[in-house]
Amino acid sequence: MDVLVAQIIVTTISVTGGALLALLIDRGKGRRVERIAEVNALRLLTIEIGSRRALSPEQSAAPLSIDRADPDSDLNRVMRSVVLLRKEIRTARKSLRPRSTAWNPLNYMVAACNIFIENVDERPSSIVSELEILRIDLDALLIELCAAHPKDLVYRPAGSTAYRRPSELRS
Repeated sequence: MDVLVAQIIVTTISVTGGALLALLIDRGKGRRVERIAEVNALRLLTIEIGSRRALSPEQSAAPLSIDRADPDSDLNRVMRSVVLLRKEIRTARKSLRPRSTAWNPLNYMVAACNIFIENVDERPSSIVSELEILRIDLDALLIELCAAHPKDLVYRPAGSTAYRRPSELRS
C-alpha cells in the first residue's frame, strides 16, 4: 500500500512538473516569436521612413507646387505620402508587445504626421517648413526607436535613402 501511494505521488509530481516545464518552454517560444515580429515590423518601418521621398531634404530644396486642384501637385503628392506613412506607423504598432519601449516613439510619430497634415491643410504655403519640422521630429523619434533595439535596428534619417543608389546603401 505504501509503495502504491509513493508511486502515485511520484507520478503526480512528474506529470505536473512536465506540464509546467512544457508551459514555460512554450511561453518562452511565444515571447521570442513576438519579439522577432516586433523587430521585423520596426525594421521595415525604419527602412520605409528612410526611403520616403517626401521626407528627403532634396524634396524641400526646390520650390513646391501647391495647387490643390492638381492631383499631381507637390502638395497633394506629399500629403498622400504622409497619410500613407501614418498608416504604416499604425500598422507597425500592431506588432508591438504590450510593454515594448517602442510604443511612445510610434505614438509620437503618428502625432507628428497628424500635426503636419493639419498645419499644411490649414496653410498650404507652409509645406516646406512643415516638412522640415516633420523630418526633424521623425529623426529624433527614429533615434529613440533604434535605441530600444540597438542590435537589431539601423538608424536612417528620414528621407536619407530616397535618392541613393543601392550600391551607396551597402556601406
